[in-house]
Amino acid sequence: MLPFGLPLTAEGLLQLPATKTISRRLSDMRGYYADAEAYAARLAAEDSLIYTFWETEYTGDTRGLSFGITEIVPGTVGREFHMTKGHFHASDGDEIYLTLKGRGKLLLQTRQGEARTYDMTPGGICYIPTGWGHRTVNVGAEPFIFVSIWPPHIVHDYESVQKYGFPQLMLQGDSGPVEAPNPRYQAG
Repeated sequence: MLPFGLPLTAEGLLQLPATKTISRRLSDMRGYYADAEAYAARLAAEDSLIYTFWETEYTGDTRGLSFGITEIVPGTVGREFHMTKGHFHASDGDEIYLTLKGRGKLLLQTRQGEARTYDMTPGGICYIPTGWGHRTVNVGAEPFIFVSIWPPHIVHDYESVQKYGFPQLMLQGDSGPVEAPNPRYQAG
């Protein structure tokens, strides 16, 4: 990997060469939204894009950093805001998120069920220690874009989140986002 310098803006960082790009459509999110009926109705109408992730994984043998950029489009499935699948790190490795554009929430959980939620706004930073599952949610009306930085070669566990969920949901309320308990959540 060569050194680089770019402006710390969504537009600047989206110019980075990605080693992998993942686009998640609604059909890729089966089992992640709490309202199964709203999910099925929305999917029957359209298989819209929910988020895109551009990754640059460090592949060297020495110490390094991997990084990515996530863009979650605005919208809801029923009352639940668009979100990433979320995951735990199945191997040791902390992560940092830096928000560039939009409004979001970072949902965190331990496998024992402890939960926390943090606001993500432009210029803000969130630190995710090893052992905390994490998911991001777009609670605004524009694309929500953030940078993530982690040590290379981390193994991701998406299956636990799909099976057990997160303790908290981010729902569209009458006057904005509302955090609510997830009735389908199980500690795992």
